[in-house]
Amino acid sequence: MKKLILFIGALASVAYAQKAPRIQTFQELIKAPKEASGAVANDKILGVTLWSDDFSNASNWTIDNSGQTGIDFGWNINSTNDGWWSNNGISSTSGGSYAELVNGDPTASPATQALNVVYTLTTAQPIDIAALGGSNQVSLQFEQYGARFNDLQEIQISTDGSTWVTVGNNLDKPVLSAAGGSAYANPDVKIINLATFLSATPSPIWIRFSWTTNFPGSATNPNVWITYGWYLDDVKIVTNPTNDLSVTSTYWGTLGLPYYQIPDEQVAEIGFSADVFNGGVNTQTNVTLNINANSGAWTGASTPVSINSLDTAAIELTTFYIPPATPGNISITRSISADSTDDIPANNSIANIDFAITDFIYARDNGTPTGSTSNGSNGFEAGNLFDIFQDETLKAINVRLPGGANGATVGTEIFVKLYSLDPTTGDFVFESESAPLVLASNQLNTNLVMELEPYIDLAAGMTYLAVVGSYSTGLRVSNAGKSDPQTSFFLDLSDNTWYYTTNTPMVRMNFDPILNVSEQAEIAQAVVLPNPTTSNAILRFELQNTSDLTVIVTDVTGKIMQYNEFTQLASGAQELTLAAEDWAAGIYSIRLMSNGQSLTKKFVKR
Repeated sequence: MKKLILFIGALASVAYAQKAPRIQTFQELIKAPKEASGAVANDKILGVTLWSDDFSNASNWTIDNSGQTGIDFGWNINSTNDGWWSNNGISSTSGGSYAELVNGDPTASPATQALNVVYTLTTAQPIDIAALGGSNQVSLQFEQYGARFNDLQEIQISTDGSTWVTVGNNLDKPVLSAAGGSAYANPDVKIINLATFLSATPSPIWIRFSWTTNFPGSATNPNVWITYGWYLDDVKIVTNPTNDLSVTSTYWGTLGLPYYQIPDEQVAEIGFSADVFNGGVNTQTNVTLNINANSGAWTGASTPVSINSLDTAAIELTTFYIPPATPGNISITRSISADSTDDIPANNSIANIDFAITDFIYARDNGTPTGSTSNGSNGFEAGNLFDIFQDETLKAINVRLPGGANGATVGTEIFVKLYSLDPTTGDFVFESESAPLVLASNQLNTNLVMELEPYIDLAAGMTYLAVVGSYSTGLRVSNAGKSDPQTSFFLDLSDNTWYYTTNTPMVRMNFDPILNVSEQAEIAQAVVLPNPTTSNAILRFELQNTSDLTVIVTDVTGKIMQYNEFTQLASGAQELTLAAEDWAAGIYSIRLMSNGQSLTKKFVKR
């Protein structure tokens, strides 16, 4: 059961778009070699090697280094590591010479990386697969090592030596930076099925490895031309196996959203599906997706299908799993079965799923921090969508902010907010927020609970966005896992634009019933609507007792923009107009003072 989220409206001139991959800065570079653990390289394809090259003869390859010269730029073939990052190069099966990509040394003073380059390494002669006894049922296999930063590593083929088709890249590898990520396994065996790119009787092909920046729109920025390096060896063309199903994508979740912690009040049916590609020669019959929950407490299976060679089938269970609505851990195993014995079972294995039914925490993140989200010197908000299946009162939003040298900055003022999703327009509609909090060191690398003011009664059938944010620099939000497009979001306050992000911020809903706003607070449930605003705004709040009240609105310099003083203002709900229409764009603070107590709120004028 999936839900497609389409944003067709705008909120206070806010646009919705995809957030482009963030350019890594030089400060995030891993300046000492970070070697990945070694792996035993082997032929993962059960077939015949039709062609191979181990770089023992450099004349088998044509190098174009985009006009650059010297061992520190472009491709080179030898048995010596020439780059600045790795100590020993690739630990390939054949050993000896290998191909290496270098683009200067970013750690030198001054840095020496070349800009506006495309480095290519191409087979000097075409490979005649048909003459070697093959058909289009072949795969390209090679061993590689390196890491990604801001670069683009592509694998291409050509049938005429001039027109190139990209058949693969390394964009599936995480970026290695101070925020996380890792180097490739040494070596990493990469396999690319060429059958869908070739005719049944293929023409001879050239193979090319191409390197350039992944950010061509920022080509003047030297950071986008930094590379740790790309190492290659033992390139092969191998016949495809007889039986080979591979899982190309999987889905699980409720209404399109996977939850790793589900409050017992929000338990709903969970669906499962997978896209399965037949990369083998034979048609695969009775292909089934199998689901097992908690060692057989619940099992399910999709309707069996047949998949022709080189076809992909979307396999989905028509029955749903409803977890027990009692706190506890749930473990899901998923597998693909078929009539034939798969020659390469590793590429159709599916990772287990572990989630929990909780008393009151609702989480989209998987609980394992891997990197963080920031926005340089600009403020931002980041968080996740949540579907609500039963009416329930939301009292707080929990967040995790990283510490350390590349963590959130102590002293940064942060807040959490809740938006509802307008089902008609797709707008994010502001509902509530917390009081501002100035970060202390003991609030990093921990589960930080921030209460909403006011609490919000969430309605069944609605979708909400929970975010953490800051109007200034210094905020970093821990990420844990990946999100499908348009399910986790990032508001860039520098351009007031909502983007979706495929990282999952550690921002959670908290329905803990013991959370209570202090009844001794003289002023409660203060909120500014709308926030941000392009005109006047309304300050809503409640007074516990009839009392004198002073309201002072200041800009970031401390200049008083509005001053209101009330004598014996009645208890209960109150509203005050903030005459912000003619104020300059910026961040404004509102201080409410009554009976020796004060409360501060902030809002943004656009």
